[in-house]
Amino acid sequence: MIPYLVTAEKTPDAENAQMELIAQMAAQLLAKHYPNYWWMVGWMPGLALCIKLRIMAPDLALQQLIDNHGFTVDCAKAGSISEIEKAVKDGGGEWLERLGLPRSAWKGDMPVALETA
Repeated sequence: MIPYLVTAEKTPDAENAQMELIAQMAAQLLAKHYPNYWWMVGWMPGLALCIKLRIMAPDLALQQLIDNHGFTVDCAKAGSISEIEKAVKDGGGEWLERLGLPRSAWKGDMPVALETA
């Protein structure tokens, strides 16, 4: 599955262009390691990725928690692209585990809980 990428803002800014490429890489990596999940990857000023998972929950309270949470990757602190890739892959897997979902292809499972640590 090839991730669908939409760039909301196109400015002639070097950071924006760099982060768009990193976001594309992150989306492709998540789609490869955790297929069939719908990941949303964005970026913020300061070279940070913001990654969320879009999935339906069995109840409204859990749905609101999922909709309002995700994880970030501080690309500025990474020493290499492989460190960014590891942070994206590990963060995605941890987020799935916190929702009681498998670290594999999504097969229609519903999230069961949000473990906060």
